[in-house]
Amino acid sequence: MARISNYISDTSVDKSDKFLGSNSSGQTKNFVVSDINHFLKNTSSSKLVYAFEDTPSNKVSGSFLGTFSTAAKNFSALTSIKVSKFPNGSLNAVVEYLQSLVNNDIVLSDVENINNFGVYTINSVTQDSNATDYYDIALTAKTSNGTIVDGQFYSIILYAGLSGDKAFTHTQSASSASWTINHGLGKKPSVTITTLATGAQVIGEVTYTNNNTLVVSFAVAVSGIAHLN
Repeated sequence: MARISNYISDTSVDKSDKFLGSNSSGQTKNFVVSDINHFLKNTSSSKLVYAFEDTPSNKVSGSFLGTFSTAAKNFSALTSIKVSKFPNGSLNAVVEYLQSLVNNDIVLSDVENINNFGVYTINSVTQDSNATDYYDIALTAKTSNGTIVDGQFYSIILYAGLSGDKAFTHTQSASSASWTINHGLGKKPSVTITTLATGAQVIGEVTYTNNNTLVVSFAVAVSGIAHLN
């Protein structure tokens, strides 16, 4: 066999081109560029990737199941997903990251065809009490195209949208001297409080727990609306 340095360099890479290498068992194999590309898409470290499992009883690490409002598995009919805390191809749990997505918008899209997608607001992330490696994510659909297919891989990424700075509104119906607000904005926002009764502005002491949660404390119990931006 000739030395690798003696082979002509090919600067035009095609999806059907092949690499020579060893698999995990040490066997020498040909690896096709399109297969390598497919593997990298399905195991991306920069986004969450899961395989859709159409059978509710099958909970497999790296997969997600869905609840649909209609028989057709359209992105627009998806109301919740149950995801493994381990994305496909990863041994690292992403529980804290999933929880940080509450009240944020995400894009769920086909890794092979980004035009098959859904944009959703995440309403809640709750651990499955029976299968604790899984988390139930409640969704509100905003815009979408296409259908979700069994066995296909899908990515979950934070959706920035086309608007500028993000804002959040919290309504405190029951009067309380302490409001805990889980806003999910990923920053320490400014806070303005107005009363429910008259809309008058009131002052409270704001304590930032982290970039997604804060507490507003008042001298007396107050009901109203917190405007965060």
